[in-house]
Amino acid sequence: MKAIKSSVLFCTLLVGVSSCFDPPDFGDAPEITFKKLEFRVTPDFNVMDTLTLLIDFRDGDGNLGLNKDNLQHFSDPFHPFTYYLETPGGGIRPVSTDEVQITAPSPIPQKVSLLKASGPLGKLVTNRTRNNPGFDFLPPADPNKIGCQDYILSYLIIPPELLSTIDSTYNIIASSGTGAVLIQDTLYFERNNNFFNIRIRFYQRIGSELQEFSWEEEFCSTFNGRFPVLSDHNEPLEGTLRYNMQSLGFLSLFSVKTLALDVIVTDRTLKSDSIRTPEFTLDRIRVN
Repeated sequence: MKAIKSSVLFCTLLVGVSSCFDPPDFGDAPEITFKKLEFRVTPDFNVMDTLTLLIDFRDGDGNLGLNKDNLQHFSDPFHPFTYYLETPGGGIRPVSTDEVQITAPSPIPQKVSLLKASGPLGKLVTNRTRNNPGFDFLPPADPNKIGCQDYILSYLIIPPELLSTIDSTYNIIASSGTGAVLIQDTLYFERNNNFFNIRIRFYQRIGSELQEFSWEEEFCSTFNGRFPVLSDHNEPLEGTLRYNMQSLGFLSLFSVKTLALDVIVTDRTLKSDSIRTPEFTLDRIRVN
């Protein structure tokens, strides 16, 4: 299993789009339908096999896709990670972030998340928070899972109005003339599903039931991803998404097992549609 963990790579995406000259009667929420699944095996054991999903889509206002160079597409509600603040009653509440561009020396990244919060402010939840009275419900930090589950070592800008969310115990590495500070600390987090505009869930048939297989729990990886903006205009769109998922582990994990996928596609107003593929085996959809 550990060998597979290091070999599961992020999936890639190819997009085909067609727009209509006479606007059809599409709703503003995306609609997707299953088209095809293909499985390609490479002869080299060190090269990943590819599971390709093709789905047809249509969308009435054409607001599908997120661009990697647009800071707004990494900001609330599309921020990659949700962080947490302590609450007065001994609980925690989620807070979001915006992405900003900064000028900083290496190895500090040029794009950094800026903390956003409103309402009552508590301290930012870290791996140390569990040691405070009333917070032992938080999971202990597992060094082998940092960045995968529960905690992540992350840069985060704290604006002046939110400085009460940290104190001298936090790892402050820089400050600005505006009063903001940059920290790098081990923060309690969850991945934000809205960061992805296509999400994939795997199921395998065990006995009479389809049971979910979690790539995240097994290998700290997922096949969730992003496809780019499909149109610069708010116009009806229809076309086919071709989604390539690559791994060295498909055959060793699933072999002759019967599988199914759940697919969720979301637009930039967070409207979504989902489908479940027909059940399949890798051998039945193999194309080489």
